[in-house]
Amino acid sequence: MINGFFSKKHTLKLMVSIIDIMEDIKKIVEDLGNNSLESNIGLAGVAVIADSKELIFQTINWDLHNLQTAISSLIEGDSSFILNDTKFNIVEKTSEGIIAASPDGRGYVLFLPFQGGVLLSYAMPQSDPKEGLEFLKKYAKKLDGKV
Repeated sequence: MINGFFSKKHTLKLMVSIIDIMEDIKKIVEDLGNNSLESNIGLAGVAVIADSKELIFQTINWDLHNLQTAISSLIEGDSSFILNDTKFNIVEKTSEGIIAASPDGRGYVLFLPFQGGVLLSYAMPQSDPKEGLEFLKKYAKKLDGKV
């Protein structure tokens, strides 16, 4: 350390490490998207959220402008939340994840916890949310400890 700060070499190593982790997360989400499409799972948007509620990564097709409010609602035990101006009701909550459905048939939001955060996905209205949650497990496991 130099004067209480990290050395330039240490700071550079830290920055490279953060970039590597972000690249790993991006690759995991890209693989998830490609495999979802090939398997016809019906997932249309994906986000990775840290335990601190910070949005770490999201696919470009999903704007999560009120994500903090939705996550706070879930943490507080509410039975519904609003995400992107759409209401979702929690229809299943287990230790493996949460399935929330839009009462007007606009699809599902799937929450799958992993070590360090939550994998969040939007599932299309015609999809099977339980199948989607099962599909996401493999990717949540790959995210363990990355956030």
